[in-house]
Amino acid sequence: MSNKKPPDLPRGLYYIAKSPYIFFSWRDSRARQHMQSTRTTDPTDALVFKRQFLELKQQEDPDEKVEDLGKLPLSAAAEKYFEWKSANCSHKTIARERRMFQNMLKFFGKNKILRSIHLQLIRRYQIERRKQISPTMKRPVGPRAVNYEMLLLKGVMSYARCWTAELEVAYQPLREPKSRAGKVASAEQLKMMIYTAMANPEWRLAMWCGAVAAGSGCRGGEIRNLRLENVSMSEGVIHIEREISKNRVARDCRLTALGEWGLRHLIERATALGATDPKHYLLPLSIKKSRRLAHKCTQKWDVTRPMTSWVKSWRKLMAACNMTGFRFHDLRHTFRTMGRDAGVPLETMMVWLGHMDRQTSLEYVHTQKETLEKAKDAIELQQQLAIATARSSAANATAKA
Repeated sequence: MSNKKPPDLPRGLYYIAKSPYIFFSWRDSRARQHMQSTRTTDPTDALVFKRQFLELKQQEDPDEKVEDLGKLPLSAAAEKYFEWKSANCSHKTIARERRMFQNMLKFFGKNKILRSIHLQLIRRYQIERRKQISPTMKRPVGPRAVNYEMLLLKGVMSYARCWTAELEVAYQPLREPKSRAGKVASAEQLKMMIYTAMANPEWRLAMWCGAVAAGSGCRGGEIRNLRLENVSMSEGVIHIEREISKNRVARDCRLTALGEWGLRHLIERATALGATDPKHYLLPLSIKKSRRLAHKCTQKWDVTRPMTSWVKSWRKLMAACNMTGFRFHDLRHTFRTMGRDAGVPLETMMVWLGHMDRQTSLEYVHTQKETLEKAKDAIELQQQLAIATARSSAANATAKA
């Protein structure tokens, strides 16, 4: 047996008793230590192997250490979460959720360490938040809003791996009242809406948008974000782009005669306000009504931005029609109900409205164009009274002018 002493090794290399080879230790991205053989007894070759090995591991995982997001303040962790979420959601959704998350920051504190948020704090937030008065609705904050905010907090904590199994089991969202079914306007009520709105210039915009909703089934947000390039009056179609669709799926909405009447007025209004380029919005933003822009700009309208809402004029119009509580979104329910009463197949209505509830069992893309045209004609039969009123009101207004 040889008693020859092995050569001295550079720092970081070492021998082990069970092997003739030289070894070294290294840590992975999770800081776990590993022992690695160089498969050589030569110190120089072992040092070269170690250097090449660590470089290869560095290329496989550039981050030597994984950042512990649980140690971050709540505001910093939330910023990282929303930045990551923006890759899959529209900037408007992210902006709205950021505003909602401000309530969390006020309650917990911006510098609250994320990992220190526990179940009792969450329950306290649920109690205190329900006591607050919503500045827009002028009533106590509802359980649905609190649950949505808690969903955002859960998202931040899950992203940072701080939402533990114990929290998942123990946390309970607030009980929400059963969502009421959307209201449906009758043909007589649609007629009354149009007749009342055409008598008041301040309500006409809301009614024209309402006619588009009742004549196409589009959502209010989809109408508000339409550009001129999305509208084809010759084909009677509105193209809803993926970016403005609620379920992030593009679709084409055919217009009934009532929808075409409303859309034609909106196009005339947009043109009069300076919207001429296809990229300009159908409903330009009013600068004087914008708190952020009113003191910065001298122009009255910005055709490169959409208006924010017509909810105030809509509520006033509904009050004048003795239909208080009838939401703009209820026009979508009205359209869907008229389609059902006209015998339009469910699959056809789902394509038209952009519903994806049965996506796995139905091939919506194969719905024929002729079927949609028949559906449009059937719904138009139920809207004849409304469109007749709309046309006569427009003719009377022109005659008076």
